[in-house]
Amino acid sequence: MESPVSWRSLPATLVFLLVFASGLSAQNATLTVQGVLKKSDGTTVPDGTNYTLTFKLWDAETGGTVAWQETKTSVSILGGLYEVVLGDGATVLNAPFDKPYFLGVSIGTGSGEEFIPRPRLASAPYALSLLGTTNIFPSSGNVGLGTTMPNAGALLEVASTSKGILAPRMTKAQRDAIASPATGLMLFQTDNTPGFYYFSGSTWKSINEFFGATGLKVGDFYQGGIIFYLEPSGANGLIVSPSVNATFDAVLTKWGCSGVSVIPARGTALGSGQANTTSIIRNPCAAIGGGGVADLAAERADKILINNYSDWYLPSKDELELMHKNLHVAGLGSFTSGASYWSSTENDATTAWLMVFDGNGATIPSTAAKTSDARTRFVRAF
Repeated sequence: MESPVSWRSLPATLVFLLVFASGLSAQNATLTVQGVLKKSDGTTVPDGTNYTLTFKLWDAETGGTVAWQETKTSVSILGGLYEVVLGDGATVLNAPFDKPYFLGVSIGTGSGEEFIPRPRLASAPYALSLLGTTNIFPSSGNVGLGTTMPNAGALLEVASTSKGILAPRMTKAQRDAIASPATGLMLFQTDNTPGFYYFSGSTWKSINEFFGATGLKVGDFYQGGIIFYLEPSGANGLIVSPSVNATFDAVLTKWGCSGVSVIPARGTALGSGQANTTSIIRNPCAAIGGGGVADLAAERADKILINNYSDWYLPSKDELELMHKNLHVAGLGSFTSGASYWSSTENDATTAWLMVFDGNGATIPSTAAKTSDARTRFVRAF
């Protein structure tokens, strides 16, 4: 499309009015420019006359800095109209198109005054495909992000020393709702054993299956406690503190902070127990009553030393449930049957989540007043 441009007198025999359209080709990295040369009386210049024109890409409509320029000689005219392709010769169009540019045009080799105003470059038709619903690169070449010279063996190269590639993140339910997933589709699942998953063509699989097995299993005594959860790789998981003795397991504590909302301590998922515990002990309410390690369940977890490990924390609601399901129901862990154990997950200002370890695999956690007494077992990750 063409847009009119105003003019001012130039030190030349003729004064011209330029009208041009521009577009950046996504395939060939060239810029097509059309213009109309007119005399000062409004008539077009005669056919058969060739001109030298200089084109510059500026980073501002007025003033600014030249990012790129090219001079075209022997530009032919037909009906007053000319058309040139910038960047198709020895001068490579290598301006970084990461900002708006304005096109300046002048007669001669670039030392003369430019016609004004400088029009802003607009999207070319192929570039508009990135704004649609299909969003494809119509080029058969390779693409570089953060580099102007992507590796010849890569269709896409992303170069950075300070940033990474962020995969789509979603829950298992959202993942399973993807219609007709392509074989090889990859994403990061945020719950129900979080991690990277790929679609094999028939089912979703964790990439951890490619890692070597460690030989560890639920119920093993390892790094100061008893394994109650293993990631699919078998290399990482969660450990519950052992029942050191009857006195240790029988100690009753309150959750604490009754009447105070500790909202950051409402994480329920695997892996959230540590953050919950930290939030509780850092809240001013944890100091109410004072008096040492057994004052609050979270304080006891944070300060205790078991088997030379000090990084214990109070389990989250889901971690506590797994302890019951994977250990106690299987007769492991030496939990007190029928006893209630605190989690680190707050329900509201006056209640928190605990669980009765009754040996029934269908039992789920419930809430109780923060002022209630319950037992504690602690967790550490490996």
